[in-house]
Amino acid sequence: MKWINYHHLIYFKEIALKGTISKASETLKVGQPALSSQLKNLEEYLGVELFERKNKRLHLTEAGKVTLEYATKISDLGQELIQIIDNKSFSERINLSVGALDSVSKHLICDIVDFAHKKTGCFLSILEDSIESLLSQLVSHQIEIIISDHKLSNLENKQIYSKRIVHRPVVAYAPPQFKHLKRSFPKSLNGAPCIVPTKHSKLRHDVEHYLEIMGVEPEFIAETQDTALQKILAAKGEGVVFLPEFTTKDLVQNKKLIKLGVLDNVYVEYFLIYSKRIFENPAVDLVIKQNFEKMRLG
Repeated sequence: MKWINYHHLIYFKEIALKGTISKASETLKVGQPALSSQLKNLEEYLGVELFERKNKRLHLTEAGKVTLEYATKISDLGQELIQIIDNKSFSERINLSVGALDSVSKHLICDIVDFAHKKTGCFLSILEDSIESLLSQLVSHQIEIIISDHKLSNLENKQIYSKRIVHRPVVAYAPPQFKHLKRSFPKSLNGAPCIVPTKHSKLRHDVEHYLEIMGVEPEFIAETQDTALQKILAAKGEGVVFLPEFTTKDLVQNKKLIKLGVLDNVYVEYFLIYSKRIFENPAVDLVIKQNFEKMRLG
């Protein structure tokens, strides 16, 4: 039986992704002569040329493309093994590692992880971070699911998938002293103090577009990515916020906020982002298959 050198594949994969041995050398912290030697050994062992040189860059041959596909799978499987051992996922207790953006409703995060915990008794690990950091951790199998408030495209080639789980209308809320804004809504928002998502948010763009169409010019007094902070500021009497109904139920019931009106054709969407794993996780499968649209959220 022929045995392939794992390090050769790792080095080859990095060279293929970077396009040059020099750039791969910087990333891997391995000298260029050593990398060239390792690449030559792999080509001799496989009996094929993996690259051809064009315009000072290395381009994959057809054999190289096939080898890269397998090298990626083997590398991902190696990372998955490390995480399974580190997290003791081979034990009887199931572990569920979830990443979420700051802009995702805390109510939704709690509903998803609580559902998984009640159904499987899994140990929960929840992390909030930027989408770039979370995707990196998803690819390396440090986390298993990302909850996002926007869809990510062109990820299928990395074996990362996206599924919409919630689609809800956006509602304007304010503390009770702003109840006069109910009259003539949304025109009543003209000049009203508003707390909005940060500019990179899709919801911010949609709210601004809606207000522009309605011919309304409120006063934006604050912007924050965290929806929980938006609600706190509003409940303290600062101004109007724009959120889906299920995220504000407790504050409305406690009369900290009142509903002013619905923003026509403005919606929030939430997505599950996940990667393909060799070893299935029952908690992950359960969450992915669940129809959260039919669940009572909040």
